[in-house]
Amino acid sequence: MIEQFNRGEQIAYTPMHAGGNIDHPDVEFGFVTSQKGGTVFCRYWRKHNIGVLRTTANSEGTPVDMLVRHVSVRQGLVEHLLHQIEADQNIKPPF
Repeated sequence: MIEQFNRGEQIAYTPMHAGGNIDHPDVEFGFVTSQKGGTVFCRYWRKHNIGVLRTTANSEGTPVDMLVRHVSVRQGLVEHLLHQIEADQNIKPPF
C-alpha cells in the first residue's frame, strides 16, 4: 500500500545514501503540494535558509518512499505559500 501525504504536510526528503539520518547534509525540507500514486509533488526550502522556497516555479516529483513527515517551519507559513501558489495558478493569459 502506498503511503499517502496531504497537501500542506511538511516533509523531509531523505536520499538513499542518508540511511534515514534526518541530520545528513543532503536531506531537504519542504512541504507537499499534491500526490499522484507513488510520486509526491513538493516545494523545498533553501538549504541554509529554511522558510524561503528554493523551488518557486514548480513542485518537484519525489518518490514517496524517500519522504518522512517532519515539521521545519510554522504551519502558517506553509498555508500562506499554498494560497500564493493557488493564486498564481489561477492567472490566465489575456489571449
